[in-house]
Amino acid sequence: MSQAVAEHTQTVELGPNERLVAVATTGNGQIDQHFGHADDFKVYAVGPDGVRFIATRVVEHYCQGGYGDEDKREVILRALADCSALFVARVGDGPRAKLTAAGIIPVDDYPFGAIEESLGVWYRTATA
Repeated sequence: MSQAVAEHTQTVELGPNERLVAVATTGNGQIDQHFGHADDFKVYAVGPDGVRFIATRVVEHYCQGGYGDEDKREVILRALADCSALFVARVGDGPRAKLTAAGIIPVDDYPFGAIEESLGVWYRTATA
């Protein structure tokens, strides 16, 4: 049985055992963006049959030259609320705690890794 997930203006159909995850990237196919510097997040469905791109979610970056804008962080958390995990090159302790509290696993184990390969490895490890 598939699960439907509302993604802003569209509904995403997830297959059995698929999860939505977000990635902070500069757009070159790598997980290469710090959480606080991301202006958008790429959202993927990852599951036993592989990885597929779903959408780009535009946000305002959180980091404001040495400190974080709490309002912007809350907007980011709402934008990613249906994601199981967020892949980043780096994430600070404060945002990590907020993501975790919101039910989003912050993943910084694959900095500068290829997106699809890294998501697949993570999924297989997380579901083993």
